[in-house]
Amino acid sequence: MMAAAASALLCACANIGHPEGGPRDVTPPVFVGSTPKLYELNCKKNKIELQFDEIVQLKDQSKKVVVSPVQHDAPKISALGKKVTIELRDTLKPNTTYTIDFSDAIEDNNEGNPLNDFAFAFSTGDSIDSLQISGMVLRAKDLEPMQNVIVGIHNNLADSAFTTLPFDRIARTNDKGQFTIRSVKGGKYRIYALNDVDNNYKFARSEDLAFLGDVIVPSSYRKETSDTVFTVKHKVDTVVNNVHTFFTPNDILLSMFNEDYKSQYLVKHERPEGRRLTMMFGAPSDTLPTMKIIRPAKHEKNWYVLQHSEHNDTLNYWITDTNLVKTDSLMIEARYLHTDSTDHLTWQNDTLNFNLKKLTKKQKQEKAKVEKEKKKKQKDAKKKKSKPSGRKDEDDYAEKMALKKKREGGNDSIPEMKMLGFNLKSGSSQEVNLPLQFESDEPIDSINQAAIHLVMKKTAKDSVWTDATPAKLEQASPYNPLYYVMKQKWEPGAIYKITIDSMSVRSIYGLMNKTITQQITVKSLDEYANLYLNVNLRDSAFVELLNGSDAVVRASQVKNGTAAFENVTPGTYYARLIKDKNGNGKWDTGNYNERLQPEEVYYFPKKITLKKNWDNEQTWNIYITAVDKQKPEEIKKNKPESKKGDQQTKKNTDEEDEENTNNPVYTGNKYTDSQNRTY
Repeated sequence: MMAAAASALLCACANIGHPEGGPRDVTPPVFVGSTPKLYELNCKKNKIELQFDEIVQLKDQSKKVVVSPVQHDAPKISALGKKVTIELRDTLKPNTTYTIDFSDAIEDNNEGNPLNDFAFAFSTGDSIDSLQISGMVLRAKDLEPMQNVIVGIHNNLADSAFTTLPFDRIARTNDKGQFTIRSVKGGKYRIYALNDVDNNYKFARSEDLAFLGDVIVPSSYRKETSDTVFTVKHKVDTVVNNVHTFFTPNDILLSMFNEDYKSQYLVKHERPEGRRLTMMFGAPSDTLPTMKIIRPAKHEKNWYVLQHSEHNDTLNYWITDTNLVKTDSLMIEARYLHTDSTDHLTWQNDTLNFNLKKLTKKQKQEKAKVEKEKKKKQKDAKKKKSKPSGRKDEDDYAEKMALKKKREGGNDSIPEMKMLGFNLKSGSSQEVNLPLQFESDEPIDSINQAAIHLVMKKTAKDSVWTDATPAKLEQASPYNPLYYVMKQKWEPGAIYKITIDSMSVRSIYGLMNKTITQQITVKSLDEYANLYLNVNLRDSAFVELLNGSDAVVRASQVKNGTAAFENVTPGTYYARLIKDKNGNGKWDTGNYNERLQPEEVYYFPKKITLKKNWDNEQTWNIYITAVDKQKPEEIKKNKPESKKGDQQTKKNTDEEDEENTNNPVYTGNKYTDSQNRTY
């Protein structure tokens, strides 16, 4: 077994020099010897020297090189000429196999060709451990390969070992998320992956982690296989039967996640303006703090309107008591949840001072400048919107503006009454399945729904507007009083005109809105596409439609085995399925203390093209494609490093495919041709 492993390390070809202008050097360095020797027994040396056939360099050694067993003091590793030197600073343990795994950190000095999967091992005892454990680490929520994270094993099977003890043996994932833990002794183990931020080889709650619920027992077996030798042009030369050693398990999948743990504490509190107090917390919470004013003593009982984020970590208290607004300093007794020294949530009472920060002269000037520019933009936009584009209407427009100026007395110095900033955010082109969206610059107290008017024309050819019943203008979410929506049921292809009369929307400070008028053209159904994904799943699940940045565009529950996306804007999309165990409609992370794995995620393995006025129906077996092959390369972010020679290899392969489509394709330990014949 040792001889086979050693020969595998030593069988690479040496670099051959080429005259200037010749082919590019694409061969990696070749390991030619070492002190101590590879797999040497009863070794007591802390210093290891590795010799190669050419000048070498180390790339990203801090990310790629790992030593097992775990070293408390980091070893010193350096490259000089054709030699790599490792100095182990920890005292060597007796009867222990040491492994230095370089991954692809060793490169030749000229072209940077990496020596892939290179590892060196020796033993301080009279035997060497030789079992291996292999697999892959993917990020649970989006199947991204987790590069350069630690994978470790514990022979202590207690759950607490992961948080209290360093790993027995470790490896680091490569740029594809793959790992191999080498020189493992026979026995039972638990396996983990860890993004070890503090470099102590133990899990801390803020770190990314993965764990396998089952205990693993590494083993090996020998089997005769057919090895295929290829020509330079990747044609089959000969097929040779050899006996090889196989190590198991070699297919472990670790799904990495973060528990989203954050300590709960008050990050900051301030009073950015007279009417508003803000508080920010370090973590989400399902409980709001209580606020009691101590000073001034006299105030209204209900003195604020609360605007808060969905998870209560950002709070805005809009003060409705005018006397409090005028007071420069407020003292408030706040009671909120806080993470104590034992990592538990407890109630904390705190006295907070909210002092109105007075602006400096420069800040006032800058604020006035911003306000002036804002008003100018609004005025210009209003003129542009109201001014006719056709020449024949210009005289009428000029006359109309002159009459308006005359009616207003021609006096531009009269100050304009301050109005509520309540604006329609939707544009003139309206999606058929979306509501109208409105935004206010301060909380709304009341809306006169009768002052909202809606008329429509079924087509652009119609000349007469007909009345339509407007939907209710309502708060978009229960926790944000600044955003409003009108969930109108639109008729595809129709033209609408919405008018909201002035003085119909009132803020908590008594400001009223200006008249809002907007013409809206709803897209017709033939401008959309429909997508139906038939999934081999009846459990609770939902599918997310993704854009080219892997961001969610739409989501749909799987009902009777189908996820339907109707009235989708044509384009290129991707799809991700989440097994929704608790049925809450969102992906949920895992929890190590509860031995809870994150919810399973699957990707449709190719892009989905949606064309205008077309239905696209796809059958999706979420298990037929290996998990690490599911996510399309176009949206994968953690891609393998581009190796020198890859393009030439791809070119040669493409040429070979064109020449002979019956040449074997490598699939695991076998080769299969286009006629499904296995070699």
